[in-house]
Amino acid sequence: MADERQRIAEEVVAACRILAHRRLCEAFGHVSARIPGTEYFLISPRRSLALVRRPWDLVTVDLSGRKVEGAFDPPLETWIHTCLYRARPDVGAVARTHSFVTSVFSILGCPVQPVHNFGAILLGDVPVFPRSELIETEQLGTELAAFIGQGTAALLRGNGTVIVGKDVPEVCVRAVYLEESALLQYRALRIGEPHYFRPEEVEVRGRQLLEPPHLRRAWEHYRLEAGA
Repeated sequence: MADERQRIAEEVVAACRILAHRRLCEAFGHVSARIPGTEYFLISPRRSLALVRRPWDLVTVDLSGRKVEGAFDPPLETWIHTCLYRARPDVGAVARTHSFVTSVFSILGCPVQPVHNFGAILLGDVPVFPRSELIETEQLGTELAAFIGQGTAALLRGNGTVIVGKDVPEVCVRAVYLEESALLQYRALRIGEPHYFRPEEVEVRGRQLLEPPHLRRAWEHYRLEAGA
């Protein structure tokens, strides 16, 4: 268990480096991962992801939202993670980003839709959660978890994104491809009407991308790119 916890902690740190390097997060944003077989998860602290360099920078939180270990404070929006882990036993990692192009769609109230192969990894449209408040309470965290339901992500109105995955590599790659999808959709809309992927195309391509060889290839690339 100690070895597995260490591996997961190192992956969270790597995801922090990747999201900061790709400017999906700047001073704000957070990443977490469930510790399997426990009621705890590891989460980046209340500081820029660019400053999260070592596993001991992380904070351990339980599913009641209580900090149990760590030198730093957890993020103000820790309830995002707590409530998603409670609602979704299949979720092993959560990313909270402030990516720019996705924010354009959240301001417009428009979902990000799959327009290219890599965007299919979200397995469908990413809708806009209508609340603009920071998710600082259990009630708002529960509302957001219910809004995401069995989906993979949500745009927060004027306030970034929340993405879920089975583990850290999956959630991190999804965060990258969500922003890429938003950028391509934005550029296509400036020229004409995009040809969105049909549901059956999303299902086939998305499931393929989630297979370990493809996901690992992307994860390893982004780690190397970010020096993580």
